[in-house]
Amino acid sequence: MQPCLLLALALLGTASASHPASTSPEAEEVALEVPLEDTGCPLESETRALSIPDPLAATTFRYVIVTRCQTFHDAQRVCAQCYRGRLASIHSYHANACLQRQAQLCTNRGQVWIGAITQPVGRTVSCQWADRSRWNFSHWLHGYPLHSHRYCTSLCTNNGRWRSLRCGVRLPFICEY
Repeated sequence: MQPCLLLALALLGTASASHPASTSPEAEEVALEVPLEDTGCPLESETRALSIPDPLAATTFRYVIVTRCQTFHDAQRVCAQCYRGRLASIHSYHANACLQRQAQLCTNRGQVWIGAITQPVGRTVSCQWADRSRWNFSHWLHGYPLHSHRYCTSLCTNNGRWRSLRCGVRLPFICEY
């Protein structure tokens, strides 16, 4: 057996690292099939990473589009746990258009989650980013945001416009990190 495998098996209590037992090839195959912990993170085949430079801020924003459908809150959790980020907040038409084009290329769904939340405040609606950054840009489809409940926001991959949706809908999503 390989020294690294022996160490791993010893830590699991399956084999002794100091006295390797002679085993058959079949036993070694079974020993190699130790299940890995499922982190819930998307596979590389379920993601597309991209960077968008912002010359005004003299910085580059990094994103990952995840094609695995999740609810808004589960998508937030995946962004935090797997990418140390958050659902994307969008602060310019340029960034919105770039994200829309890339999401259209890699998803077969018409919408993806972004990090905006809306809720009614009297006769108006309050819009805020989940990361609490400044609300300085929006690209709502005519008739949106909806005013009747608390909603989460999706970006339409066909036209780049935003829509209010119930947060429990399962969609692909865009993380910013």
